[in-house]
Amino acid sequence: MNWTAGILSIKEKGIIPGEDRVTTDLKKMLVEIGGKVIVTEVMDAHQERIRDKLIAWIYQAKVDLILTAGGSGLGRQDCTPDATREVIDREVSSITDMMRIETFQKKTKKAIISRAVAGIRNDTLIINLPGSPAPARENLEVILKEIPHLIHMIRPRIA
Repeated sequence: MNWTAGILSIKEKGIIPGEDRVTTDLKKMLVEIGGKVIVTEVMDAHQERIRDKLIAWIYQAKVDLILTAGGSGLGRQDCTPDATREVIDREVSSITDMMRIETFQKKTKKAIISRAVAGIRNDTLIINLPGSPAPARENLEVILKEIPHLIHMIRPRIA
C-alpha cells in the first residue's frame, strides 16, 4: 500500500536554522514501513498557524498521515493538541492512550504530562508526538507497525 505523510515540527522556543533532528528521525521511521514523506515544516508554537497548516496539508497536499512533534505538554505555549482538536472531525483516543501507557510503563513517568491527540479529518490521520527526538521516536514506535492498517481503514481505496 502506498501512502503519504507530512511531519510538522513545533518549536516552543523559536526556530533554529538547520536540520530538525526530530523530523529526520520520524521521516526515517515512516519510510521504513512504506510511507513517503512529501511535506515537512518547522514552525513556532502558534495555535492558529498550526491549525491552518494542518488544514492545508489535508486539502492541498492530500497526505494520508500528519505527525506533529512538539507543543503537546502542559506549558502555556503548548497548543498543538488544541489546534489539532479544532481540525479533527473524529478523535481516535486509543492511539495516544497506547502511546502514553506504553511509554509511561516502559520508558519514563514523564509520559503523564502528554496532552497528545490523535484524530481524523477527511481522509487524513493526525497524531501528536513529543517534540524531543528520543520521546518522539519512543511514542511513534508504540504504534508504528499499525499505521499502514490505520490508514487503510481510513482510506480503503488505497491499494
